[in-house]
Amino acid sequence: MKKLCNAFCMCYSMFTALPCPYRPWDEDARDMMLVCLPIVGALLGLLWAALGALGMMWLTPALRAALIAALPWLLTGFIHLDGYMDTCDAILSWRPLEQRLHILKDVHTGAFAVVGLGLLMMFSHSAAMGLEWSDLRALLFVPVVSRCGSAFCVLTLQPIGHSEYAKTEGKAAQRIAVVAIWLIAVIACAICLRGPVLALLAETAVYVAAMAWACHTLKGVSGDVAGFALSTAECAALIALANIHFPA
Repeated sequence: MKKLCNAFCMCYSMFTALPCPYRPWDEDARDMMLVCLPIVGALLGLLWAALGALGMMWLTPALRAALIAALPWLLTGFIHLDGYMDTCDAILSWRPLEQRLHILKDVHTGAFAVVGLGLLMMFSHSAAMGLEWSDLRALLFVPVVSRCGSAFCVLTLQPIGHSEYAKTEGKAAQRIAVVAIWLIAVIACAICLRGPVLALLAETAVYVAAMAWACHTLKGVSGDVAGFALSTAECAALIALANIHFPA
């Protein structure tokens, strides 16, 4: 239990910008961090929905759309957005593989990262403009589904050589099963709420497509690639929510 608690706190402090009074680093718990990622997603989803509801009550349509679109980036300290931009630079360069991997590791920001970020922000804000009160409940699940996908892919796909996950050890099969159970539980809850499941299915499909494209281009997965797929999928979920409204 202590190992799992340490793994959660490590995951929480690494993948969010929220304060964490207890910040242990237990190397023995490192291989459990990804299993805790969907739990962190649940906390982020709760904050996203709650703060989005406050924006619905008090802000103008344009401002509340900006708030809803930006909250996933603000709550995570832009860590996944950073991976999105790095991956955009690499996969859109159309260079040989060795150069693409070098670009992925490069700390400088290229033109493709800027263009990709601009498109992501534009589509996210435009989609958030179309959200209604009944759509906010889906925001509880969107970060969980995207993080289930990231944890599952990092645990199962071939890592890029420089990825920090290349040395991940532990009982991978058991950890994969836990993530799969999380995903099934989330989809089941969404089905009980009826409407949100459609947006989550759209999010899952886009996540798979984005991950497949990036992995095919870069010949592996890394934290940056996972951030690219996660950010793209969450934007797709907002677009789906804006175009398929659900009864309250």
